[in-house]
Amino acid sequence: MNIKKIDLYYFSGTGNTLLVCRKMKETFEKKGVETKLYAIEKEVPANTNMESCIGLAFPVAVFTTYPLVMKFIKGLPKAEGTKVFMVDTMGGLSLGIRSVIKSMLKKKGYYPIASSQVVMPDNFWPTQEKDSQNPNIVNKGMSSASSYAENILNGTAQWSQVSVFPNAVYALSQFLFTLPSFRKKTIKFNKAKCVKCGLCSKLCPVGNITMHEYPIFNGKCEVCVRCNSFCPTGALYRKKDGEHVYRAVKPEELI
Repeated sequence: MNIKKIDLYYFSGTGNTLLVCRKMKETFEKKGVETKLYAIEKEVPANTNMESCIGLAFPVAVFTTYPLVMKFIKGLPKAEGTKVFMVDTMGGLSLGIRSVIKSMLKKKGYYPIASSQVVMPDNFWPTQEKDSQNPNIVNKGMSSASSYAENILNGTAQWSQVSVFPNAVYALSQFLFTLPSFRKKTIKFNKAKCVKCGLCSKLCPVGNITMHEYPIFNGKCEVCVRCNSFCPTGALYRKKDGEHVYRAVKPEELI
């Protein structure tokens, strides 16, 4: 497939998707294809370069992906055959998000060429294990990402659509993100452990956390789990105070 330049837009909660995108970028560039990475939460979709092949990368969450990712995709400009591919990272099931996004992109005039799912360590549920990053899963994920990148370039990758009622699942999953009870019960705050470092505020991709003396939560959480995964003291936590959380990169790589 004749691809000379790739702009790969990604969202990464705790780093899994960023690792996959870096591996794909490495593979693309070894094949002589100029590749740039862009964090979705920092970009304006209307400014997307239609002369490049567009990549979309994001985690699966609640059988779909985060509202901020869907907002970016919906905001992409209309195209006239611009090639586009996607990759999602997950520890469980996606239940049809590839079908939904393909339909959205085709209606905008894009030419969907490939999709793939890369299994990475589960970053959603805390664990009692100190080493929650399983190196075997990560290594397999990197191998899958590299193979997928090669297949995109040689034209053998396809946009598979194995799904069951994808539109219904997508609508229900997106609805869950709007429920205040879903957001409030997911991330908990132990004020006694907070050292007022402000890292959670810097990491939040949707501006849900602002710092005063302590962090203030503004009701816009999309449960990407960045804040609790990187909190240095465990003041922000998911299930039980003191459980270990997963992080694939250093926090400054996501700021």
